[in-house]
Amino acid sequence: MVVGKRSSGVKGIVFDIQHFSVHDGPGIRTTVFLKGCPLRCLWCHNPESQNPQPEIGFSSQKCLSCGICEEVCLQHACSLENPYRVDRKRCNLCGVCIQRCPASALRIIGREVSVEEVVAEVVQDEAFYLQSGGGVTISGGEPLYQLDFTRALVKCFKRLGYHVALDTSGYFQGNEEDTRILLDLAQKVDLVLYDLKIMDNQKHERYTGVPNVTILENAYILGMRYPDKILFRYPLIPQINDSKEDFEALRGFLSRLPKVRLEILPYHRLGLGKYALIGREYELESLPLLEEGKVSSLKEVLLGLPGIVLVGEK
Repeated sequence: MVVGKRSSGVKGIVFDIQHFSVHDGPGIRTTVFLKGCPLRCLWCHNPESQNPQPEIGFSSQKCLSCGICEEVCLQHACSLENPYRVDRKRCNLCGVCIQRCPASALRIIGREVSVEEVVAEVVQDEAFYLQSGGGVTISGGEPLYQLDFTRALVKCFKRLGYHVALDTSGYFQGNEEDTRILLDLAQKVDLVLYDLKIMDNQKHERYTGVPNVTILENAYILGMRYPDKILFRYPLIPQINDSKEDFEALRGFLSRLPKVRLEILPYHRLGLGKYALIGREYELESLPLLEEGKVSSLKEVLLGLPGIVLVGEK
């Protein structure tokens, strides 16, 4: 497929483009991860996605403790005494320490790119989309946070004939404008991956930083308007949203919709090391793994619903 040379002029901040993804929609996909998210989910496995701006990352496993970064930093942001190595309030992302680090222990997370640059990388995987029924997923962070960039990407990918999925929390500003934006994007894409994190509003605000009123309203509207395009996803987090009351509340919400596809995402710690990378502590480090049988318990509660399909069921 030939990519047109005309520039859209729209740029965005991307922190990763993952090739050969099989977890973000049907078939083999390329997932474009955008920076910036209004939520602060304590279990987030991509914490580097939350800050909308590029930021510096430090890998202690690679570090030689040679002190070169401390010597060359004009902002006095680097220090061997700092376990996270960099004072991110002082760092201006000049990149000198990154260039001089002999072990590549420092790097910038996030880069400004044009729509055309993203598309040029994505089209290299086109053969895999055609063979597997895959496509492109726009994720984050929260894609609505970079709305103009997301819209431009969707437009280009659809022009190329790709299956396009949008991975969203359903929340940007927390008002009715979010609904208008989501309805417009849902009309243009082929699939919406929609997270339902916690049904109780107070718990949702405690563990994600925002209330869930707008999120649930948008989920209901999208579920009624585009039932065949919506795949709800429920991250199952121990001691946070895995109680009988949580399950019943989820069932109650889904029972209002005539047709539901739901994927259960069991809690994991694969993103644990990313917190230290960006100089943050993981607040749920003492959280146990899911008790055996929790996923089955949730399925039992939900399977009685008419019109529900649990995605991933064998």
